[in-house]
Amino acid sequence: MRTETKRQSGLVGAKLVRGVALAVALVMVGCADEGPARQPVSGIITLDGKPLPSGSVTFAPLDGATAATAEVRDGTYQIARSVGPAPGRYQVEINAVKPTGKRIKHPDLPTETIDEVRNVIPAHYNVRTQLAIVVTSDGDNAFPFDLTTSRRVASRTRGR
Repeated sequence: MRTETKRQSGLVGAKLVRGVALAVALVMVGCADEGPARQPVSGIITLDGKPLPSGSVTFAPLDGATAATAEVRDGTYQIARSVGPAPGRYQVEINAVKPTGKRIKHPDLPTETIDEVRNVIPAHYNVRTQLAIVVTSDGDNAFPFDLTTSRRVASRTRGR
C-alpha cells in the first residue's frame, strides 16, 4: 500500500511539474515581442511609360527588418498588411523575365534542359538597384515606379 501511495504521489508531482512548465511557456509566448507592426504597400510600375505586364517587386530592408515581395500584374502590385514590411527604409528590386527562345542546361540537373530567360528590367533597378523607399506607420505607403530601359534612374513620387 505504501508503494502505491508513493507511485501516486510521484504521478501527481510529475503532472504538477508539467502543468507549471506549460503555464510558464504560455505566459512567455503571450509576452513575446511581436515586433513592429507590418504595413500594407501598393503601387504602379511602368516600363518606358507602359504598365509592366508581369514581374516582381522586392523590398529589402536596410535596417534589419523583414523583406517583403509582391507579384506585379498589369502594372500594379499590392502587399497585404499581414505580410507587408514594417516601417523603415528599404531598397527596391524590380524584376521581370522573358524567355529568349533558347534551351540551356539545367544548373542542378546536368542531363536536363530548361528555357533560357533574361531580365527585361535593367540591372540598376534590381541587382545594382538605386531605388529606395521609406515605409511609414501613418502613411498610405503607395509607391509608384516609372522605369526606363535607358540608363536614367526611375523616378518616384515620394518615399525618400
